[in-house]
Amino acid sequence: MNALVCLRTTARTSPDLLDAADARALAQGLALRGAGHTLTALYVASAADAATVAARLAPHVDRAVRVVSDEIAAADFHTCGQMLAMAIRRLGADVVLAPIQGEDESATGTAAAIARHLGARYVPFVEELGAVDGGHAEVVVRGGGRKRRLRVALPAVIGTAPGPATLPATDAVAAPPPVETIALSDPEATVVRRRTELLGRPETASRGTQTVTSAPALITALKRP
Repeated sequence: MNALVCLRTTARTSPDLLDAADARALAQGLALRGAGHTLTALYVASAADAATVAARLAPHVDRAVRVVSDEIAAADFHTCGQMLAMAIRRLGADVVLAPIQGEDESATGTAAAIARHLGARYVPFVEELGAVDGGHAEVVVRGGGRKRRLRVALPAVIGTAPGPATLPATDAVAAPPPVETIALSDPEATVVRRRTELLGRPETASRGTQTVTSAPALITALKRP
């Protein structure tokens, strides 16, 4: 089974470029790797930090891939989720671990958007990830002051609950691995699709696609009969 942890790494919050939410998601991914599953890390980092992050992740994962995009840093969570889902679809994953950056529902936006665009089940605020086999994952979810143990059918996006995490110590990698990249562009800034498709209700095409290069042109095209 293929597991993928989706990280939004940043040098501003931690000297090793992984903030607390990233570390918690990665720690849960390591539990899957320890059970014999393949683990890929998909991360967003600046060009200056790319090699450092790849070397940091190398001892923990089977593969580390950086998303290259000029738009993603400034994108809202809808667009960010769509772009990350594009990358995840190329890599392939049965279960995606996406860190939730805060305690409120608004913090789940990007993870929920990833699930929406992958067409996968979404479970937020997961504190524990248990056995993953037979097309299902066992998770412990916190919500409403209670904890629940659920059995979730795959594929699924798991929103890992915020909290402390400690990554195991590893030997340094003698030769840092090459930085793998996936280049993406903002899909909503390049190709206009029918609103029914964007809402997840595809239907027989009544018009072709149109390439646009600006936000006003996009709005005009979407309003076109």
